[in-house]
Amino acid sequence: MGQFSAISQNTNYEIYHSYINKAEELFFVENKPDSSLYYYKKAFSEFDFVFVKDPLNAAQIAYFCSQPFEEYLMKGFENGLKLSHLSSINLFNLIYNDLLNNKLLLDKYGICREKYIKKLDFNYLLYVYEKATNDQIDKRKKDYDDILFKNMDDWLTRIRLKGFPSAKIIGIDDRKIFSEIGKPEKDIDQIKLKFGNALSDFTADDRILSSDFIMIMLIHNQCSYQELKNIFGELIKKGEIHPREVGVLYDNQFRNLNTSNYRCQLLSPADGVFYLNLFCRYNLLGCSEKQADILRKKWFIVPLSVDKAKKEFEQKYGFRLFYGFWNCM
Repeated sequence: MGQFSAISQNTNYEIYHSYINKAEELFFVENKPDSSLYYYKKAFSEFDFVFVKDPLNAAQIAYFCSQPFEEYLMKGFENGLKLSHLSSINLFNLIYNDLLNNKLLLDKYGICREKYIKKLDFNYLLYVYEKATNDQIDKRKKDYDDILFKNMDDWLTRIRLKGFPSAKIIGIDDRKIFSEIGKPEKDIDQIKLKFGNALSDFTADDRILSSDFIMIMLIHNQCSYQELKNIFGELIKKGEIHPREVGVLYDNQFRNLNTSNYRCQLLSPADGVFYLNLFCRYNLLGCSEKQADILRKKWFIVPLSVDKAKKEFEQKYGFRLFYGFWNCM
């Protein structure tokens, strides 16, 4: 419905990430907003599904540079962004109420929301909810490692059949998404009630703009990267997982340096790490930033210098630029 409607749809998300990475480097490092927005526009025009953080980041750049930003929001709305998500971005504080009262924007938002809802596989989402809640209970059991091993076989079968359960297929985390199709009893907070207080703190994190549940389950299994590594390249190319999410799982191998109980053969951190896992003790791994950047480039991820520049923009100007599990994206 907007200027970014992908008429000639591209399906190779390696190209998508190359556009987004170029856009980020051009703005946050080289201070070239027009060139940056050019690459954002290429990505949003060529690809139907986009990782919703990207049009939101583009909207922040455009607004910061006093350029039209609404069309970037529209692309975000088509991929799950809500107006309420904008309330967490300090950069938008002065215009947030105006956006909420903009009738034209609200009408377009409603149309975009309907388009987004129609794309979701609700049956698969319900399956993910059930697996995720069971995982929260199972992790208290003595045979949890054996359960994880069996679950990985189940996930491999399911992924081959239905795809990786990410934002592209089941949407971004939303506590009340089933209510929007008239089935509130299937929302995550209703499903977890059968477990009583055991899951009182477990729910969907509506703020992350990605699908968190599968990542939680894979993080619990420190061999998950090894067990899925043969399909990650294909999943990235199809847009079913973000490269930075793969980076989190890769680094998760080294989060517990006592590997005696691992059932998989770990890679050597000397070959590089991504610096994307919040709980990995990188100071003990001996991986330089140069090594990390070499590994990041292979997996379509910006250099560490770009991430550092983005964090400076968050601190200085009120941007919000990192989303996803543990803010990895």
